[in-house]
Amino acid sequence: MSITQKVVLKHIRKLSDAYQQLTAQLDFSNDPINNLDALYDELSASLEGPIQITWENSAEAKGALGKEDYAALLAVFEDAAAERDDLTVIIKP
Repeated sequence: MSITQKVVLKHIRKLSDAYQQLTAQLDFSNDPINNLDALYDELSASLEGPIQITWENSAEAKGALGKEDYAALLAVFEDAAAERDDLTVIIKP
């Protein structure tokens, strides 16, 4: 399976950084992504795949985001990947 869309997330310090980087790199619908529910909706159903998301510097992001926001964002990625066979999420420290 050839990857149609490749995304690289770097230096995520707040959730809005993730939303902004994902919006810039993926073909989301016209609705703004400004919360985790909207992000899940877009990742789980709206995008054409295959999609590969690589989250670089995740350890740095965990410190900056805090445990709760980090876990919530990671859960959205994992849940969306579980919903579709053509979404891969790679977490790099």
